[in-house]
Amino acid sequence: MIHIDHVCLGVRNFFDGAQRLREETGLGCYEGGWFPKLGLANKIFPTGNDTYIEVESVVDVFEYEKGNASARFFKEKCEDGDVFIGWCARVDSRDELEQLAKRLGTDVIESTLRTRPDGMMGVAIRAPETIPSWRAGLPNFFLVSDITKHPSRVTPQFGTRTATGISWLELGGSEEEMSDYLGIPANSLGLRFNGGAHGLHAMGVSTSDGEIVIRRNVISGTTGKQAA
Repeated sequence: MIHIDHVCLGVRNFFDGAQRLREETGLGCYEGGWFPKLGLANKIFPTGNDTYIEVESVVDVFEYEKGNASARFFKEKCEDGDVFIGWCARVDSRDELEQLAKRLGTDVIESTLRTRPDGMMGVAIRAPETIPSWRAGLPNFFLVSDITKHPSRVTPQFGTRTATGISWLELGGSEEEMSDYLGIPANSLGLRFNGGAHGLHAMGVSTSDGEIVIRRNVISGTTGKQAA
């Protein structure tokens, strides 16, 4: 089964971007860690029901200056301020991920990505690769082998509201395109479409005292074909 897993919000300033999201929404967060090979770091805002928002930014200017493709991608996309970089889906089993990879003509990628603040590095199992998918305005798919260790299940700090799940995502493009890519009806995931530029435009988060709507700039992409 396919689920919404997480949303990536790119920011120019790692600390300021997270602070403004806390003030805007009342949601809490915690230090997610850093991505040694990418020059990036994130803060994680759990949004309930095994979903989260990651606020992510370039923290290693030297990786950017060396031409690291991921650091350059984030820096260039955040030039004008906060922007929804993309979103990721999640599947329940390795078999399901392998079937998705086969249909999309890609491999299952299994490698370390994020180093947590305690120094431990987890293994990310995914298909296709994340940033090429986001460039195309598409999600990719993750498998979390032990859902009890999902990033959303860590207790956040500083929050004043309790989130109970991502209720919807507003995307550009068309429902037909996304349904074809996902292999399931897009509306079954609470995806909405505005016909604008491909990519993520806005999202709704359910909480114990009402819905939060978060709207940001959008990265345009081209759907209708597999991300390279």
